[in-house]
Amino acid sequence: MILLLQYTLLFASVLLLVALGGCFSEHSGVINIGLEGIMVFGALGGALVMRMLSPATNAFVVILTCVCASMLAGMVYSLLLAVAAINFKADQTLVGTAMNLLGVAAATVIVKAINTATNPDNPSATIAYVDIRKAFLIWPGKEFSWLTLLTVVLLAVSIVLLYKTRFGLRLMACGEHPQAAASVGINVFKRVDLRPAGRSRRPGVHHRRRFRMEV
Repeated sequence: MILLLQYTLLFASVLLLVALGGCFSEHSGVINIGLEGIMVFGALGGALVMRMLSPATNAFVVILTCVCASMLAGMVYSLLLAVAAINFKADQTLVGTAMNLLGVAAATVIVKAINTATNPDNPSATIAYVDIRKAFLIWPGKEFSWLTLLTVVLLAVSIVLLYKTRFGLRLMACGEHPQAAASVGINVFKRVDLRPAGRSRRPGVHHRRRFRMEV
């Protein structure tokens, strides 16, 4: 039972971190379903950096370096969605689906190529971490890492940030729930009269107005 709980927390923390990123994207109005591909590519970057580090490296340096490498790899890969959706006006849903497929396939090919170059008889799609992965464990021999604890903290912080602060309401105003932000006093829409200067309003004439976001 304890072993089941350990592995449940281990895998749940990975998915939860990605889901938190999706929450911020959806609140801002971005449909990002390419989170799985970004997660895989970020994990690949961290794993490759961990593989290159020496087992004698300080635990804090290992964690900091691998986490930063994972963040950087995920950010670079997520630029595909930004470039495709903004510059080429592509559909966000289709691009996200393609990123999921490409991320898993590319990571598999890259790892197999690295392993094969190191040992021609090893076409495996897994990366050997040796003993350096112990730097992430709170208790040696137990599958409970510092990242699991960090995930729980980030979950609590994200809930407060998104639903209890003006930052979260402003984010909703720009994205999926402008009415919700307006209901708590944030001026979401401001009317701007487009009548030419000096011309008075005549009865029965409807003047066009446009709306702009003001958060």
